[in-house]
Amino acid sequence: MRLLMLHVESFWYRPNQSPSDDRTEIGESLHVWIHSEELDEANRASVLRKMVKNIRWLAQKNGCKAITLHSFAHLDDSKADPKFADSLIEEVASRLGDRGFDIHIVPFGAFYEFNLHVKGPSLAKVFKQI
Repeated sequence: MRLLMLHVESFWYRPNQSPSDDRTEIGESLHVWIHSEELDEANRASVLRKMVKNIRWLAQKNGCKAITLHSFAHLDDSKADPKFADSLIEEVASRLGDRGFDIHIVPFGAFYEFNLHVKGPSLAKVFKQI
């Protein structure tokens, strides 16, 4: 599992080649790019627990109540089954939501045009390999 977490001022996305009014806009949030690896499938419970812990920790450090989860299968060559990756993101969202965070999931399995404005402090950009 690889997480690239960015504290963003703003983020918007829309399906590739869609009209501009199809875009979804998110304000300040912790934007989490999630890459599920093949080995994660055998260690689901541990990976899930560590993901939630790391995301919660960074969101709290940055004072963020909003979290955007975004599958991003480009952080390593090893890739988990897409169904596994999608279900893991859904479960992370559920657990974070149960802890009071406002969660947005970028829909899985499509290509998007996007724009994000990343904040400047050192804890605004964190990479974790779990």
